[in-house]
Amino acid sequence: MYRILDGSENGILGIKVESKLTAEEYELLNSYLEQLMQDVGPINFLCDMADFEGLDSQALWEEMTGHLQSLDDFPRIAVLGDRRWLECGTKVFEPWLKTQLKYFTPDQIDEAWLWVKGEDVRTR
Repeated sequence: MYRILDGSENGILGIKVESKLTAEEYELLNSYLEQLMQDVGPINFLCDMADFEGLDSQALWEEMTGHLQSLDDFPRIAVLGDRRWLECGTKVFEPWLKTQLKYFTPDQIDEAWLWVKGEDVRTR
């Protein structure tokens, strides 16, 4: 399941992903992001994954086959989490993307919002 976070406005979108994300929820999120980008243009994106438990097998397959929007469509992506693989993933993939990708811990949510809004913030 996911929900839109307060503070999402004017090309800034925050979502919190909780528990497992089903294929249907994944498809709804993709459709929402596509429509939002058509309506407002590029989106800076904050994704709180602190309570994320994974994707069901269908959603995972769709991601692996390229169904998810290209990360390059987002100028800035802040990833919040408390799992080492999230931090490592952002560091590994960031050099190959056009987007700015940055990892934050859950206690850094205020800094993540400032960063995703384009304000200069010092983090880890």
